[in-house]
Amino acid sequence: MKTISLIFAMLSAGIFFSSCTKTEEVIIPNKTVFVEITPDMWQLASASGTYQVAIDMPELDAYSSESSSVQVDISFNDGASYEALPQVFGGVTYLYSYGEGTLYLDVQSADGTRPVKLTATALVKIVLIASESR
Repeated sequence: MKTISLIFAMLSAGIFFSSCTKTEEVIIPNKTVFVEITPDMWQLASASGTYQVAIDMPELDAYSSESSSVQVDISFNDGASYEALPQVFGGVTYLYSYGEGTLYLDVQSADGTRPVKLTATALVKIVLIASESR
């Protein structure tokens, strides 16, 4: 009787463990870049009626600018707190756009009627969110 129970237990264990499959999870890491924007870096973009800063972003290659995403936050207190963009903060609209190799920050009045040149230094946190295209 012990032999039959032992054989049954071994067969059950073989069936149970043979049905398990191992899968590997692919993790694509995000990347965070911090950039300090000083007041002298803002340039008037007459075509859009905004003040703009163009940030060199070699991390935004052709693949990542098409397949991944970008999140931008701005801080005026050296990183103690951040505002996620786009945002209207203190009567100023903050926007961003990006393409291969460059991220653009734009500011203008909240009602869109005039450009606003910032006079304070800002810390910008740029999060490159990697994704796999299908």
